Amino acid sequence: MAEKNITRKQLAATVFTGLLSPLIRRLPRAAVFLAGKGAWLSALPALALLLPLLALMSSLRGALRPGEGMANLMLRVLGPWVGRLALLLYGAWFLFYAGFILRTGAERLVSAVYQESGTEPFLWVMLLLCAVAAMGPLRATARTAALMRNILLWVLGLVSLFALSNISLRNLFPLTVRDLPGTLRGALPVISVGGTVALFSFLSGYAAPPERPYRWAVPSLALFLLVSLLLCFETVGAFGPGLTLRLSFPFFTMIRDISLFNIAQRFEAVVIALWVFADFILCTLLLRCGNEALRTLVGLPKPEGQVGRNFVPPF
Repeated sequence: MAEKNITRKQLAATVFTGLLSPLIRRLPRAAVFLAGKGAWLSALPALALLLPLLALMSSLRGALRPGEGMANLMLRVLGPWVGRLALLLYGAWFLFYAGFILRTGAERLVSAVYQESGTEPFLWVMLLLCAVAAMGPLRATARTAALMRNILLWVLGLVSLFALSNISLRNLFPLTVRDLPGTLRGALPVISVGGTVALFSFLSGYAAPPERPYRWAVPSLALFLLVSLLLCFETVGAFGPGLTLRLSFPFFTMIRDISLFNIAQRFEAVVIALWVFADFILCTLLLRCGNEALRTLVGLPKPEGQVGRNFVPPF
């Protein structure tokens, strides 16, 4: 079974890549709505709640038996009836959320690029691709996500670098003590996106046990908060809080203003295409988690020939 597992590093990269999808959808508009020009600092107070969540999930992970995910732990702790009801609700939520991501991703693509097209072709094609990937080996998705994470981070770094010339410090400063409550409220969108990482504990049975249950995820958390800060800093710095709120997709609008050797449109298309891959990874993970919840509910064995040594049937 070990050779079929993915490493904790691969799992962290996969989840991080998937979280970029809701992060780019919610930031910076949701943070600006709550915090104004101080939204770019909202990632810092978010750390105060995400670290305890990380500690809690690390503690729960320590209670898992070899080959188990969170679905098996729910059955053992909650019992067969309450546990099965919880798994049914989680499975339904995973499928609903996957559909929501597919719909919003298609709408974003149509709004940003294919404005004369409808959303249905993109939605159904993406659903088919995600379903095929979700039914395949998880390690294939993990390897793809690890590669895409590096590419996405490089692209985001380049975007941040070339967007510096469009930033006006008047859109970001001055900040006073009166801006502190808004900045704290602006952390809520970052926390809501970062908190979804707990859902992917349903896939813990496919990853090798971490040597340091708490520390292995800290670098990914720091990187997540850094990306959150950059999204708000760059976009609010370029447009100001007022215009950022009026734009449907302020980050992609900012990309249109970037001039890179007179190929701005091509650069924009590359960025949008890469974020489609983030949607793909997230939807694949959600479908896979939904499968884990519903499969465990009815007592089916693990796919890919991986049957946990301590699998507990729900009946």
